[in-house]
Amino acid sequence: MTTKALVLGGTRFFGKQLVYTLLEQGIAVTIATRGKTADPFGEQVKRLVFDRTSESSIKEVLTKETYDIVFDNIAYSAQDVAHLLQHVTPKRYVVTSSMSVYPVLQPNLQESDFKPEAYDIRLAESNQLPYGEGKQTVESILTKTYPDLSAVFVRFPYVVGQEDYTQRFAFYLDKLVQQEPMAIDNLTHQMAFVDAEEAGRFLAFLGTSDFTGPINGASKGTISIEEIFAYATANTGKVPLFAENGVKGPYNGTPDYSINTTQADAIGFVFSDLKEWLYQLCDWEIDRAAQK
Repeated sequence: MTTKALVLGGTRFFGKQLVYTLLEQGIAVTIATRGKTADPFGEQVKRLVFDRTSESSIKEVLTKETYDIVFDNIAYSAQDVAHLLQHVTPKRYVVTSSMSVYPVLQPNLQESDFKPEAYDIRLAESNQLPYGEGKQTVESILTKTYPDLSAVFVRFPYVVGQEDYTQRFAFYLDKLVQQEPMAIDNLTHQMAFVDAEEAGRFLAFLGTSDFTGPINGASKGTISIEEIFAYATANTGKVPLFAENGVKGPYNGTPDYSINTTQADAIGFVFSDLKEWLYQLCDWEIDRAAQK
């Protein structure tokens, strides 16, 4: 019997790679979104349009079929989870969480550095909570209210790639190429990243894993903005311009941190080394910026 997966939010960035990977595995995929973003999957997937913030919409739209796996890329609060799981009961639930659940970003972050079982559940809508706190409540409600559900929550750092709609990583290379002044407060801080394609493949991998609870997902190693600039300068001959009144860097305020992925290694998913692919992304962003 074909495995059926429901992907909540799968039309852009790493959600697209998740869907591509599931299709390659022969899984029947239904994507459920607001219906505002086109997707490239043609007749390979079923599509549902729903409102994540409306329990009646969830009940009306998402309960017409049953699903073996639900991949939830758009859970931003405990209330989001509660609304969904009151009506949809998957055998496996894979939730995209974030490094933002960690109270302090620091080197060698391990899953035990935030314990959702010790965190009070606050049933608030996602627009009522800061992003990190909302993700903390997502993990907490799953751990405490749904302990028997086979659920895993994936803590990603900054996700980057050519289709990154946030344009945060692109900012640094674009401003260097365009010679626009920047105000950056963490030039030398080492930071973790994950490639969008690898993030999508990791989510798909977890769909058929029996691992439960929190798990980190990140490329191995770290890099600083200073190192990124040095690479770009060597390849363009241009140096970054800094000014106190320059445009503030999107990663400003991020301290030195790294993410331990030993747990992912242990269950059979070994992430790539960051510097094996990040400089290729730099090349792509430099070329794009030069064409403006």
